[in-house]
Amino acid sequence: MLFLCAFLTGTGFAERALSLEDCVKLAREQSLDMESARLSERASEASLQSSKAAGRPTVSAYVKNTLYDSPFDGQSQDHYRFSMGLSGSYTIWDGGSTSINVESKQLSLEASKYNTELAALNVQESAMNAFVNVLAAQESLETADSALVLSDSLVSYNERLFDAGSITRSDLALVKSDAASSKVKQISAAQTERSAKTTLRQTLELSRSDSLKLIAPQANYEKPSDMGTLPSFEEVLVETRAHYPGFISDSLKVQAAAKDVEVAGKNSSISVTLGAEASTGFQAWESDRYARQMKNGYTHSISLGINIPIIDGGATTAKVLSAQVESERAKVSQRETGKTLENNLEQLYMQAESADASWIAAIAGLESAEEAYRVAVEQRAAGSISFTDFLEQKNKLQSAKSTLTQAKYTSILARSLLDLYMGRFQ
Repeated sequence: MLFLCAFLTGTGFAERALSLEDCVKLAREQSLDMESARLSERASEASLQSSKAAGRPTVSAYVKNTLYDSPFDGQSQDHYRFSMGLSGSYTIWDGGSTSINVESKQLSLEASKYNTELAALNVQESAMNAFVNVLAAQESLETADSALVLSDSLVSYNERLFDAGSITRSDLALVKSDAASSKVKQISAAQTERSAKTTLRQTLELSRSDSLKLIAPQANYEKPSDMGTLPSFEEVLVETRAHYPGFISDSLKVQAAAKDVEVAGKNSSISVTLGAEASTGFQAWESDRYARQMKNGYTHSISLGINIPIIDGGATTAKVLSAQVESERAKVSQRETGKTLENNLEQLYMQAESADASWIAAIAGLESAEEAYRVAVEQRAAGSISFTDFLEQKNKLQSAKSTLTQAKYTSILARSLLDLYMGRFQ
């Protein structure tokens, strides 16, 4: 046993105890979708830095070595010229396009950050789905296990009755057929649980060597009221719209698109540029010393350039029209996001209402099925009903348990997702 434990530890085996809150946090930290969203955010930061750099002074230095020859001046030898200099420029006025462009990129960066939050919301939703699916699969497997145990016990009991001549061979065949069916359902439930755990593990980017143990107080809920009162749909809509990252991101994109329209219009603006340069050099073939050449060859200058666009072939008009189209497209996208969000929330809210009602109905259905099965056990013992009727009541009981499990976890998932969208999930 000690050797086995050491072997499992050495091969990287680990058991991860995770609650729903843990899964949501891990999904936000480790999801590949989040990595992609963060890279997009970094790209927006780089674009902003580039826009800011466009409004700053630029300074550059150069060093130039030249071999030249004048074949027709009577001198055949090659000549060497060395020159170096320092130059700089600064745009004093560009119609405000640089500052407006910086504002646009700043808005785009803020929108990108909210896109990251939207990606986080989506991966958290996936983690919730995967977590609750595992809980439902585990409870379904427990139901299937207990059904198989009951079916196997009935086979053993009825084999003894058959040996005693109390039941027919047909009844015994029915019992064995029912046990075989229960075994198939148990295998299917086990496979479903395994698949659900794999989905959860992959959603959380966990290794195959990690064994998952779920901490789920939600599994102890017995009725919808254990989760509190379902808020009104208007309350859900208002709270969600107030901080839904996709909606905020679209609002910022609309503002950024408006800034881009301004920038496009500045293409025809007058620009004023201040420049300065200093340079010197020497020629190797000169008889004077190099230091003297460097001194005598030194020059410096300052310039003020004014660019006045007159005709650009309609380029500015085309840019403005293109930017206006993108601005309108951003507004349409914002409206579509609002409509989609409202529709999705309405569907989720109706699912929560329906699941709560189904859960209550399933509780009553299970109580009825348990009572019917109890009566059927007594009637079968008394010989007043056939074995077919008895199996029918037993299967109705198993079906009622499955219905209760499905309704329960559908309700839990819908409520959890509503809390997530409303910003109440911690």
